[in-house]
Amino acid sequence: MEITLKNINSGYSEIVLENINLEIKKGTWNFIVGKTGSGKSTLLQTIGFLLTNIQGEIFWKDLSLADLKNLKKYRENIGFMFQYTDKQFFNNTVKEEIIYSLVKKKKSLKEIEEKLEEVLNLLKISKNILQNSPYEISGGQKRMVAFASILIDSPKILLLDEPTAGLDVENKKIFFETLEKLKKEGVTILQISHLLEDVLDYGDETIVLENRKIIQKGKPIDVLKNSDLEFIRFCRVIEKYGIPIDNIKNIDELLERIKK
Repeated sequence: MEITLKNINSGYSEIVLENINLEIKKGTWNFIVGKTGSGKSTLLQTIGFLLTNIQGEIFWKDLSLADLKNLKKYRENIGFMFQYTDKQFFNNTVKEEIIYSLVKKKKSLKEIEEKLEEVLNLLKISKNILQNSPYEISGGQKRMVAFASILIDSPKILLLDEPTAGLDVENKKIFFETLEKLKKEGVTILQISHLLEDVLDYGDETIVLENRKIIQKGKPIDVLKNSDLEFIRFCRVIEKYGIPIDNIKNIDELLERIKK
């Protein structure tokens, strides 16, 4: 397993999540869903080891994060995107924000410029905003800049808290195409989302939180069968006619199954 949580109780000054046990496979796209206040962000920050109040055991590739050497290496492999992107900005310009991690690691100027060019092209970010303050660009641009700032360091694990909120259709398409590409390269993704369509279209596994506990984990179509989403309701009707709906992620796959 890429990440394993055993008997975790975690929170801030007080415990929020109780008795969390979870296994995340390498190279999978995992969505965390649940109502407001169910503990989604706390779970993501627990997995990122960003909280000081964590009781229990967390393992990365069978290495205990109780060992500070393992924890340091783990953090070097993680890219975390907060729900409110302003929380992760602290540089004067967009360019400084994006390249910060490479500068901190004392990478060469040549490598930094090459990596910057690569991530700007990947996310189609205009060079015209590089000298702007990250606080003064649009909400959608902030999200893409925040994304660029973690991708530039080639993380192996992405922890994303509502990353597409406020993105227009074009940028959301770029965002998801990028994540699909990274997943194919073996990157493990954990993403919080309230859009069930996204969960169905892209998710390998869905983790459902309720009352600050994990109540279900499995394939999106199985976990979300009781949702009010029209697609899911249609799938349930189709299933009654003997058409299997296992592993169907979207309407196109469903129609193809019906044709067969």
